[in-house]
Amino acid sequence: MLTLNKTDIFQSRNSKWLGLSPDEWLPSVVSRHFDPDHGSQYWLNKEKELGIDAKEEIKVFDDLKILGPMCEDDLRRYPIEHFIPKLFLDQKSDFILGETAGTTGRPKVTAYRKEEFNAIFVDWFAFIAGKRDFPTGGNWIWIGPSGPHIIGKAVGPVANKMGSMDPFSIDFDPRWAKKMQPESIGSKRYLEHVLDQAMDIIETQEIDVLYTTPPVLAALALRMSDQKRMAIKGVHYGGISIGKEALKRFKEENFPNAVHISGYGNTLFGLCLEIEASPAYDLDYFPLGPRMIVQVVETDNGNVPSSERLSKVVNYEEEGQVVFHRLDESFFIPNMFERDRAVRIPPTSTAIEYGITQDGVRNPSLLENSKQVVKTGLY
Repeated sequence: MLTLNKTDIFQSRNSKWLGLSPDEWLPSVVSRHFDPDHGSQYWLNKEKELGIDAKEEIKVFDDLKILGPMCEDDLRRYPIEHFIPKLFLDQKSDFILGETAGTTGRPKVTAYRKEEFNAIFVDWFAFIAGKRDFPTGGNWIWIGPSGPHIIGKAVGPVANKMGSMDPFSIDFDPRWAKKMQPESIGSKRYLEHVLDQAMDIIETQEIDVLYTTPPVLAALALRMSDQKRMAIKGVHYGGISIGKEALKRFKEENFPNAVHISGYGNTLFGLCLEIEASPAYDLDYFPLGPRMIVQVVETDNGNVPSSERLSKVVNYEEEGQVVFHRLDESFFIPNMFERDRAVRIPPTSTAIEYGITQDGVRNPSLLENSKQVVKTGLY
């Protein structure tokens, strides 16, 4: 069995940003993307459009509001090369491509250098999993998309990092599932198709870890025998945010012998993790800063422009709208308003012990005004 280091703070492949504050790391990102000769075409064009000198005017994290809210549609309409600094475009083999699931419309695209990908999606999970005694060396089953979504590209390396072989996998297409009306015959048949394949594996193999979305897991729990459910040692949730009541049911009733770890994030930004279990079943997530920052700002009341709301960060323990910032040298996405609401929380003593000094979020869920436009389902 694999023995994981449970004493050191997070470390990963010489990542330059580790241990830095957002203010310390940001100049490297700005200088990379706004370099007139080697920067990214998208941000150089944006600099001209705004009439600013980014390297002179964006010195600290708070200065990012100069750029205004990130236009979500720009990540749909431009070639991916527009966002990657020209310096890296002759190193395409070093990139891992990701696309979103189309939850808010046409899919958006992004890319990570392999070092970034491993740090953000693989090493980060393995570190927290080791701290929380997540099982190592056993068989995983992954029920979700294999690609082009980043989660499907990460699951194999994550299982390997935990001392396991490649997971047993049941692939499904969330974009197709979203085209079907909830509770329709087509939607139910698609779920049955996924579950039938999963049960074929679960009934014949010794499975230690389940990794899937909460809706799929809920349906799967109804099919599994008591013996198989009690044998599960680890559950990892992804793809869709999980609520407190669902988490309590999974922990207490469905899989009581398992370590449960939930993730919050997406293909564009990376992964926030539930670093410790809450006795109240709150879901507290923390990002791997400073290359990923999550803020909570006042929700839209129709009177304040989004550009001004970037400055209106709520107080701790208050709820608002989630704003993500990705500060990678390979891909820069500041000021992205998410479709979620959440409570702003400070880093806990455990987070600080692990080297996490940025704010986290508690119990993210869809904004009321997003529910009509967000297409969810199995993923």
